[in-house]
Amino acid sequence: MEIMDLDQDYFLVKLNNEQDYFRALTDGPWTIFDHYLAVQQWSPSFKVSDPLPRKMIVWVQFPTLKIHFYHKEILTSLGNLLGRTIRLDFHTLTLQRAKFARIAVEVDLSKPLVPRIWLDDAC
Repeated sequence: MEIMDLDQDYFLVKLNNEQDYFRALTDGPWTIFDHYLAVQQWSPSFKVSDPLPRKMIVWVQFPTLKIHFYHKEILTSLGNLLGRTIRLDFHTLTLQRAKFARIAVEVDLSKPLVPRIWLDDAC
């Protein structure tokens, strides 16, 4: 792992493998000394002068989602309705938990958030 100190209290972290990369993006929220650490994917358009991040990865829950929607392709499509699907929760994919589906989605914070998706009488 390599860490580069940037202006405005930003850090650029280069990880050694894809597994660590996705873990850093999706296993949070992360805190250091009681301060929230926002982790975001690198973009060539990133500017340390921007006051807020433009995109953020968030975990979204779909409560009461019917079991026939618990397929990788369907769950990925649901996540893509909110932004860009990054990761599907292991327990959701393996049907170890069916109270709700959990999907990591990269959302564009400059656009209005999608508050609700209706599917076959399930929200």
